[in-house]
Amino acid sequence: MNTTDETPLIDPSMLVRLKMKAVRLDRAFSDRPEALPDESILPCLSTELAGDEKFAQVRLALGQDALFFQADVQGKKQLPWCRQSRLEDSDGLHIWIDTRNSRDVHRATKYCQRFAFCPMGRGPKADLPFAGWAPINRARETQSPPADDLMSIRARVADGRYRVVAALHFDALPGIDLQDFPTVGFYFAVIDRELGWQALALQPELPVMENPSLWAQLQLA
Repeated sequence: MNTTDETPLIDPSMLVRLKMKAVRLDRAFSDRPEALPDESILPCLSTELAGDEKFAQVRLALGQDALFFQADVQGKKQLPWCRQSRLEDSDGLHIWIDTRNSRDVHRATKYCQRFAFCPMGRGPKADLPFAGWAPINRARETQSPPADDLMSIRARVADGRYRVVAALHFDALPGIDLQDFPTVGFYFAVIDRELGWQALALQPELPVMENPSLWAQLQLA
């Protein structure tokens, strides 16, 4: 944690206008997505600028017909808390995507989607991973949830850590158009009841989960 006695008056990541370019992989959507290479590691400014200890590493890559994600979490003493019926509250990797990169819009449109990739919580014993969609609070418009077969996930939970590797087919992302709209709005947070919140940039004290103008820009082409 931050060892200084002074608390910043503002979130230091507010001073950074983050624009990233996705690593491209020659890989198609699969129901058993594979681990991603090191060059796909994303920054976590919510901890890096504040000097806090990181507990997660997140990766992203662009495939032939899908976006691929990976989160590695360590330092846990408890099992992840995950419930399919309470996706927004579950431990795991949560992502927000605006396929039209609406920089001047402060409420989510129909092109804005929220997904979560959780290491457990599905099945009779609640020990299987799941990928899910959730509506965005205060959205001006919303889409129907994508079909389950447009999202895939694998996970491993062991020895105080877990890994999730997931894929989102382009058909799960209304409005995605790599030719005419090659840059999308993007934000992620690794949410963990035991370890806290680690995100791409802003902390949850700001309305980052519902305001797409606060998200970073991710170049896909």
